[in-house]
Amino acid sequence: MTMADGSLREVLDFAIDAAWQAGRITLRYFQTGVEVEEKADESPVTAADKGAETLLRELIEARFPNDGIVGEEHEDKEGTTGRRWIVDPIDGTKSFIHGVPLYGVLIGVEVDDEPAVGVAHFPALNDMISAAKGLGCTWNGRPARVSDVSRLEDAT
Repeated sequence: MTMADGSLREVLDFAIDAAWQAGRITLRYFQTGVEVEEKADESPVTAADKGAETLLRELIEARFPNDGIVGEEHEDKEGTTGRRWIVDPIDGTKSFIHGVPLYGVLIGVEVDDEPAVGVAHFPALNDMISAAKGLGCTWNGRPARVSDVSRLEDAT
């Protein structure tokens, strides 16, 4: 992948925006008694899953047309840039179906088969966690960090 294909900052910012947009689709169906279908593997799927993934794919293909895309509700798309998007429009479909707000829109990006960007948006909780290689991690836009405590008993 070359920088002309989009810097990690550009990709991260795009993924964050795409996750917010997909999250808005899921919220239209959340706690509405949405109809549930069964996929071939017997896992549940809803119109919210399908609509959110369709939107994510359309957004990615419009901005990064030569990138690969892997998702749950559509066929994989091969790319030519060395960058691949992995999308899960509703991680936690069973929670979503039962009106439990513990579900997320997940977007990952690999560059040359290495993890590079990750976004987890929890629409019903209005939370967003995002990170990119070399750019750190944020929670709702604020820098997140791990503790420098190495022994559990020192953590309190």
